[in-house]
Amino acid sequence: MASSVEHVLAVIRRQILNGDRPPGEKISEAAIAAELGVSRTPARTALAALQAEGLIEKRKGRGFTIRSISTADVEKSIAVRAALEALAAATMAQTGMSPEVEADLSRSIKMSEDMLAGDGPVASQLELYQEANILFHETIMKRCGNELIAHTFERIAMLPLTSLGSLMFKATEPRRERMRLTVGHSQHVIIFDALKKRDVARAEAMMREHSHAALNYSDLFVREVVVDGPGKKPELAWDD
Repeated sequence: MASSVEHVLAVIRRQILNGDRPPGEKISEAAIAAELGVSRTPARTALAALQAEGLIEKRKGRGFTIRSISTADVEKSIAVRAALEALAAATMAQTGMSPEVEADLSRSIKMSEDMLAGDGPVASQLELYQEANILFHETIMKRCGNELIAHTFERIAMLPLTSLGSLMFKATEPRRERMRLTVGHSQHVIIFDALKKRDVARAEAMMREHSHAALNYSDLFVREVVVDGPGKKPELAWDD
């Protein structure tokens, strides 16, 4: 069940931010279940998560509608999240990690490392990577030693792309997706090393870089969506 939910969530999230599902389009659990070959329960759970992320909104009747998310909205959301995550990493590096925190971060890295080292299809292992990703980001945000940072983050959690550890996935490009996840895993390893060494500047800078990956690595992980017609500009498809 959980694997199906993560797969549906990652695919639909990517479709919305790519523009494959334009603003105003209606979306329902029945249609999603049929399209992705899952039961209605994981489709329903995934749509509820997308609503919480602010990517879709409930219609008066049944189903949901895709919200309008601009490039500016994404940039602002990522900037705010990156600032808070960088501050959390710097705080943790300065105050030090408890044995429990270090163990959880180490476990997160081992989970994603094992997933990426395997030969299985990326889509079938999204649950494991998602779990590892959320564990890593939430551990640093919520247990950094300053509860006000996590409290502030909760105030902006409804902005697009602020969800900690959220993933997007394009089933038609498994090699590209594996490369993107491998880059993210490698950044986690660097951040964890900086935290263990109490290197405040490195932990803060690397976490900020990691949180900004959707913007900074646009040449690797962002493609242009061709828009037909004279004078039309391509839209950007964001990864996280």
